[in-house]
Amino acid sequence: MQRKKWYAIQTYAGSELRVKRQLEERVRKLGWERYFEPIKTNGEVEYFFVPVEEVITSRSRRGRSSEYRIPYDYELFVKTNERVQRGDLIARRAPRHLPQPATVEKIEPLWRIIVELTNRAEVEYLVPQEKGLRRDIRVGERVRPGIPITPDADEHYLIDVKGQIVARERVRRVTIRYEDGSEERRIIPEAYLPPRLREGQQLPKGAEIEREHKIYSRATGLVKVKEYKDKRVVTVQRIEKRRLIPGYVFAKMGLDEEQMFELLRGLEGSVRFVGSRFRPIPIEGREMLLIQRKAGLEEAPSKAKAPKVEVEFEVGEVVQIVEGPFADFTGEIKEIDKEAEEVVVSVKIFGRETPVRLGFDAIERI
Repeated sequence: MQRKKWYAIQTYAGSELRVKRQLEERVRKLGWERYFEPIKTNGEVEYFFVPVEEVITSRSRRGRSSEYRIPYDYELFVKTNERVQRGDLIARRAPRHLPQPATVEKIEPLWRIIVELTNRAEVEYLVPQEKGLRRDIRVGERVRPGIPITPDADEHYLIDVKGQIVARERVRRVTIRYEDGSEERRIIPEAYLPPRLREGQQLPKGAEIEREHKIYSRATGLVKVKEYKDKRVVTVQRIEKRRLIPGYVFAKMGLDEEQMFELLRGLEGSVRFVGSRFRPIPIEGREMLLIQRKAGLEEAPSKAKAPKVEVEFEVGEVVQIVEGPFADFTGEIKEIDKEAEEVVVSVKIFGRETPVRLGFDAIERI
């Protein structure tokens, strides 16, 4: 057996994973595992790898499917810079029970609309379900004062703030009268209402009035948690895997030349070793070490492996601020801090240029 060295196999860009899979199958079929340096990825042993790097883009995700509003009465199961998989539990609120015997006085079906202001505070609107909602009253829509909520433009149901709709859900307003004569109203989403709850029903102490609520991640990525007055906002930043060197598959092997050509013989498409026509040339030195580090096979000496932040903004670009006290202002980007995921934007206030430091998610391209 030859001394194991790194070799590059060239193929068409886009077909790297297919070629890698074919090579893995061939090595195992020929029983040549001992000639290859094993590579452990996600708990599995492989003999070939396609160098990729993880990238987080700087695009604002406010209001998108990867953002979650978590009230403080929920238990949080994630933290900033932690990786989650799609389907992982993000937060949970325990079921709610009655502190004493009670009677269900009234159950009213309502629409609940929540508008988030630029400072992340929230305003709630409740509309009887029989009134219906206008078609443009939907999550993600930006609204301003005076916009009617119902199709008949009933003046009793108007938006009176400027912001963005972050929730639109069917709820029940349940009025409960306790044994001691006190009364309580609870707004409960329909999905968490106990089954067969009805008006006039007598409920004992400890009866469940609202079912358990769990929030699961709808995406795989890196978690960011921000604290606000009445809630936490959890954002799952999607991590995109990109080919570092398109069109190449790498392996550390100790095959002789005849075996190396046998390994590639008959594979689909154009596949060949990097080197001369008749002799593969091994890759050694700093180039291969750099590839291994970027692909996560070797740890960099100074800091741990982390996803790369890709910034779509540029210094000198004019952007709009969409969050915070300077929301709706426009300004020019003066500095970009990739590590902190922040920018410095020059905003004109009372005729003077003022630098404002903001997160990537607080600005948008115009």
